[in-house]
Amino acid sequence: MKRLLIILLVYWTPFLAAQPFDGLSESIEQGSYGNLKAVIVSRRGDIIYEDYFRGSGPGELHQVQSVTKSIGSALIGIAHRQGKLQPEQGLGPFFSGLYPMTSDPYADKAAITVEQVLQQRHGIAWDEASVDYRNPLNPVQQMINSGDWYQYVSTRPTDAPPGGKFSYSTGASTLMSRIVRVATGMGPEAFAVQELFGPLGLAQYHWEGYSPDGMGHGLTDWPNPDEDPPLGFGLWLRARDMVRIGELYLQGGVYQGRRLLDQSWVDASWVRYSHSGNSDFFTDPDSGHGYQWWIAKIPDVRGRSWHVYFASGWGSQVIFVLPELDLVVVTTADNYDYNGPNVDVMLATQILPVLNPRLDQRFNGAWYDPAADGQGLTLEIREDGQTVVSFWYTYDDQGNQRWFVMQGLAAGDQGDVTIYRTSGGVFLLGDPVTLEEWGSGRFITTDCDHMTLEFDSVEGSGSILLTRLSGTCYEPPG
Repeated sequence: MKRLLIILLVYWTPFLAAQPFDGLSESIEQGSYGNLKAVIVSRRGDIIYEDYFRGSGPGELHQVQSVTKSIGSALIGIAHRQGKLQPEQGLGPFFSGLYPMTSDPYADKAAITVEQVLQQRHGIAWDEASVDYRNPLNPVQQMINSGDWYQYVSTRPTDAPPGGKFSYSTGASTLMSRIVRVATGMGPEAFAVQELFGPLGLAQYHWEGYSPDGMGHGLTDWPNPDEDPPLGFGLWLRARDMVRIGELYLQGGVYQGRRLLDQSWVDASWVRYSHSGNSDFFTDPDSGHGYQWWIAKIPDVRGRSWHVYFASGWGSQVIFVLPELDLVVVTTADNYDYNGPNVDVMLATQILPVLNPRLDQRFNGAWYDPAADGQGLTLEIREDGQTVVSFWYTYDDQGNQRWFVMQGLAAGDQGDVTIYRTSGGVFLLGDPVTLEEWGSGRFITTDCDHMTLEFDSVEGSGSILLTRLSGTCYEPPG
């Protein structure tokens, strides 16, 4: 996971930039990004690209590894929405029915809060990034072989006070299973089926530990006192159902009109509690970790940068969510021993470059041309999401002020308008103003802070590069 995060931020070199979006399948088939099995690109709930590779297909369940953690976080969020737990609650009451939580070596774990588990700021000494997950020295393997996973995690030494530092731990995430059971009175699987999988229409799933031989050869007997499946890893899903998880978060906790998570929970999940300012794990100032979600900004080969939130599992199982582009990108893969350009490079070089933000109410406000000081326009996309109204303030070739009115329709990343020239009228007087059709124009978005106005008129044609002066298209949580 650490390797993917680092690549996401610094290894997007444009050596693949010449390949267009329609060459994506060919690049994947050639192994440009390792052993990918599925890639799906969804925009505003519509799948715009979907392909499967190396014998995979749309009905196949794939082990998503630590994407399970982000789904576990969603279950915690649903329980919170139902008033069954609070993030500031300590672990003591959740585990006191199993272990003497007031006695050593459990006592220092009792005060760890649910929120600190979600943030991976629990204070438990844990390092699963230094050696391969299949190595017996990895603490995840030691936990698996311990006979009681909850006890193994709860008796580990601490190396920081709760909330003191970031420490990525599959073991700590596994504790979410017990939290869900005690808070809801249901095991995590039953609660997921009733409150998350069912409402999402997610009918196919499976829990099983990793095996190089695939499904049917891994661990399915869960060694914890409740015999519950872990919320730290082990879930198997279809790629299409991973898209539904991404869409749920993209839409602020609503799926097909039904609210499953509070908007505030989605926002809290994407706050950078851990970042380069308080953790050595992160080197880029825009990267970080929220509630079992990773956070970064990814540059594309057009020089633009996008906020990205992602659920990430060992072997390149990823749900990317990019709110500025209304985008969800999902990958499954068997990249367990692959060290080349990964799916983040694919995203930056072959998917993002051909996409622009949708022209909608997020672009309302004042815009100007930096090359022509004192000139600009105001733009408004009406509540219907289609009608474009704009007022263009500029000058003629004699330096006299000119005022144009533009009106038309928005579709996708563009808005086509008719441009009217105004004349007549006197300041503060009710004299009539004449509108005369002058030409046509087209607004084309580039990113949240830039767009282009192309125009064709009786006086000539041109293109104006516009920069945002007011408003914002997207404000990151926190």
